[in-house]
Amino acid sequence: MAEGESAYWFKPKHHGYGATPTTWQGWLVTTVFAIALGLGSVVAMLALRDSGSTLGYAAWFIAVVAAVYAFTRFARRHTDGEWAWRWKGQKYADVYDPEKQQRCE
Repeated sequence: MAEGESAYWFKPKHHGYGATPTTWQGWLVTTVFAIALGLGSVVAMLALRDSGSTLGYAAWFIAVVAAVYAFTRFARRHTDGEWAWRWKGQKYADVYDPEKQQRCE
């Protein structure tokens, strides 16, 4: 690995839950995923428009959920840190922990 490159493509968000891309690889894979999911959904909806097949819509829904699940697992593996609810960079559990509040006072 070249100097200055990180094995991690994402970092935990400062506010909220999840991660955000930090390298060009992270931005590229996120962009490709979003475009592929959007275009795939448009194509599927246009193909199902005339048939009205409930089974077809169910298959599309399952495919979208599976793709999002797979991308989320991929992003978690490539994130520098743990995914957790955060506020100002701290985990919510740490911010609202009564024991830590008392120790700080």
